[in-house]
Amino acid sequence: MNRIVSIDALRGFDMLLLCGGAAVLRLLLEWGGGDEVPEWLMQQFRHAEWGGAFTCWDLVMPLFIFITGASMPFAFAKYRERGGEHRWLGILWRVLRRVLLLFVLGMLVQGNLAGARPEHMSLFCNTLQAIAEGYLIAAVVLMCSPRVRVWAAVCALCMVSYWALLRFVPFDGHEGGMFEPQVNLAIYVDCLLQGDWQDGTPYSWVLTSLSFGALTLMGCMGGEVIGRMRGLRAVLWLAGGGLLCLAAAMALEADTPLIKHIYTTTCVLWSGGWCLLLLAGFHLLFDCGGSVAVRLAYPLRVVGCNALLAYLLTEVHGPHGHSLWWGVAHPLVYGSAALAEPVGAAAVVHAGLSLLLLWLLLWFLYRHRAFLRV
Repeated sequence: MNRIVSIDALRGFDMLLLCGGAAVLRLLLEWGGGDEVPEWLMQQFRHAEWGGAFTCWDLVMPLFIFITGASMPFAFAKYRERGGEHRWLGILWRVLRRVLLLFVLGMLVQGNLAGARPEHMSLFCNTLQAIAEGYLIAAVVLMCSPRVRVWAAVCALCMVSYWALLRFVPFDGHEGGMFEPQVNLAIYVDCLLQGDWQDGTPYSWVLTSLSFGALTLMGCMGGEVIGRMRGLRAVLWLAGGGLLCLAAAMALEADTPLIKHIYTTTCVLWSGGWCLLLLAGFHLLFDCGGSVAVRLAYPLRVVGCNALLAYLLTEVHGPHGHSLWWGVAHPLVYGSAALAEPVGAAAVVHAGLSLLLLWLLLWFLYRHRAFLRV
């Protein structure tokens, strides 16, 4: 089965933002606009502090989880086509191997696995592990049933279960329904199981596996819509689903706040709605636009087909706080960046050239069909 251009392009778009594209845009705005750039626009390049807001930067992580789900129906269809009486054992082995590798790589990105400092190490701590949690839940569902209605039912069950836990289960002398940064069930369970290892405003990883599973299943349903329908009909279904999720999130916010740090059900619906709308737009643009559109998607596909490698290069940091890629790119671009210092654009040039070099590396690997996969 051929790869879906829109899914690869959307994955590439997401990773391009994470690996430096968002930083380049922010630096360009700061350089060109200075103090005249509206604060609401600059806020889109930062995470929201806690509840009551959701920025573009907050969407990067859930979009990655969603895209993982969007590609799963096509991957599992390939596994089924290979047949054999032991095919389910083969699929199970692939799933468990991928989950294990994502957990290990997530601990490597966290920075404490290679440093061998157990007191600063946590099993749940990183986006890759959130992907692993969501992928495991969705994989079990897809293995048990190929019916989209079952996927939707389990997705809803995950969201309702997590909502009910946060709203009604008392903990540590507190009543249910607490959503303060340090006083909520999700953070309490994390601290209980993993210790108080996080600095600053904490994120939840254990109970939120239900949210990650729900978001991955949303992606599965989005991918299945594209696989079955294609064209304008798929766009309408995806866009309709996205708008429905956004409306449900706005209705639920009166009861449960939208908080990304603990990934409330409201946040799942809100981010899932935007993910569905983005997938609809990318499907319309790249899958329905003919050969010209496929060529336009090429720069994004180069990144999307090696997204894990790009993530590791830019997110694994050395002892001095710089990423692996910074150590490679900085000696090559700092001279050119210095030439732009008189006009105050050194930071923009440095970030832009570093991103270009990363893309060229990924392009070289893409041309030679060398991909890092788990």
